[in-house]
Amino acid sequence: MTEIKSFRRKGTLCGLEIAGHTGYAESGSDIVCAALSTLAQTLETGLTGILGMGTVSSRVDKEQGFMSLSWRGSDDPRARFLSETIVKMLRSVEQNYPSYVRYTEVEVDEDFGSSTVRP
Repeated sequence: MTEIKSFRRKGTLCGLEIAGHTGYAESGSDIVCAALSTLAQTLETGLTGILGMGTVSSRVDKEQGFMSLSWRGSDDPRARFLSETIVKMLRSVEQNYPSYVRYTEVEVDEDFGSSTVRP
């Protein structure tokens, strides 16, 4: 199962974490994993390569099936539009493959300490 967490600060997206292998199919043939990876990479590319946000940090561990992104400057309406679109698509994958993907939202404070978790 892949666990997806999106992080919001004062209701605005500021981070994403995807962890675990979906188990839908063998590595290299897993369409659910491919969809999630593509969406996460699209978000990172959009924020850094298209919008030029220098405040994006990412971490990837392919063996563990882990990727995290966090960004500052989420007041930019273009960043909000992009990140909300990606989250909407991630939730769509969860709805279509509920046995393989679980999505939760976490409201965080300024130091990324979690305060509220919402399914």
